[in-house]
Amino acid sequence: MKHFVMRRFVTVLCASGIFGISSQAMASAFQLWEQDGASVGNYHAGYAAEANDASTAWYNPAGITRFQNQQIVFGGSAIMSDFKYKGNVSVTENSLFLIPTPPFTRISPTTYTFNNVTAQGGEFSIVPALHYVTPLTERLGFGFSVDVPFGLKTNYGKSTPLRYAATMTSITVIDISPSLGFKVTDKASIGAGFDIQRAYAEFDSVAGLINPSPFAAKTIDPASDTISTNKANDTGYGYHLGALYEFTPNTRAGISYHSQVVHHFTGNSRFEGKIAALVNNHVSPLISGNAYTNVKLPAYTALSIFHKLNPNWALLGSAIYTQWSSFNTLNLNGVAGAVNNPNTIIASSTDIQVTIPEHYRNTWNISLGANYYPTDTIIVRGGVGYDQSPIQDAYRNVQLPDNDRYVVAVGGHFQATKTVGLDLGWVHVFIRDANVNPPALVTGAESVSTNGSVSGGADVFSGQVTWDIA
Repeated sequence: MKHFVMRRFVTVLCASGIFGISSQAMASAFQLWEQDGASVGNYHAGYAAEANDASTAWYNPAGITRFQNQQIVFGGSAIMSDFKYKGNVSVTENSLFLIPTPPFTRISPTTYTFNNVTAQGGEFSIVPALHYVTPLTERLGFGFSVDVPFGLKTNYGKSTPLRYAATMTSITVIDISPSLGFKVTDKASIGAGFDIQRAYAEFDSVAGLINPSPFAAKTIDPASDTISTNKANDTGYGYHLGALYEFTPNTRAGISYHSQVVHHFTGNSRFEGKIAALVNNHVSPLISGNAYTNVKLPAYTALSIFHKLNPNWALLGSAIYTQWSSFNTLNLNGVAGAVNNPNTIIASSTDIQVTIPEHYRNTWNISLGANYYPTDTIIVRGGVGYDQSPIQDAYRNVQLPDNDRYVVAVGGHFQATKTVGLDLGWVHVFIRDANVNPPALVTGAESVSTNGSVSGGADVFSGQVTWDIA
């Protein structure tokens, strides 16, 4: 019965709802590297080759064959991001103008610009992880992982004019993956895992109404603010593969591949406030139950090396290539809101399409790390890295104002008892300042443009408990 200890842990975590927490992305775009608490201290250098704990079931399932007993890993990372938008926000919609000739009125686009807008978008988030491995035979092992490979949360709130472009944007991907590792020879192993991904997405903003009176200055009355809330979810499927080769007991190399996963999100769109009542016969909210979008989460390949120089030092490295080019255009369909109408200026609709050009490019992530072993029970970790952003300057938006980043990391392991180990890690992310001036975001009758810059950084604090079950 000991092989089913994992089931109780999964039950507890699901009941607590911990895997419903979104996270601000700390890797290129909304890809996350924090699938365990220990490797944060090396900035995941060597993660497909070290195979030092049960998280290898996710990083490289071929490493499962290194374990002679059951092991459970429970880890988590706390992410504290701090980024700020500074710039202009322009809102364009149709307004009514008087003219001196019949029909004496004209409907034309009007733009109102908020200058010198400042909005804070960072906050605190948690990324949990759970891993388990057990040998089945001398050459075959089983692994099981629950983690968050992709996540994003930006929240600018509703107190600044940036609310007309975006308030809350989030995506959380929970991956549940059983896997197997098989030792082909005494030095070579292969592995494979099946990925079941449950994904949740939210895309929110606020619509405002430019004063249509031909006798007054054009302004946006905050009392007209109407909230657009769009939520959807989906279950997708994929796989991951791995191979591990041990040149010597102190040197090994690993390669792993995580497949693309396509998500067909479906959900609801809710438009609530003064504009909704204006266009919907005084009834608010206006609701669409047919909101949907498709998102292709990219495939990525990792090559890692682990080499123990002597009893006190080890060197680690990883190079990860992510095929982000599959993420080209995001189309939000079935959105509830207001659309242009030649007679009444605006009218209601539950079938709006919002198109956001992304045009992501493929990226590299490079990390180098070292382990220092001062005693048999202590490991001191360190690492540095470079993470290339897939976002091109011409399409960077406030929903995800990402840019290239540089990373430093430190961490440590303490073997508290023969069967229980504790890990801590810290990463600081230096993010280059980024210009934000994408094509206008058109949502029905309203078009919003942003022209500014985003600056900031982030810190990641991780912890992990490793339990070896005899």
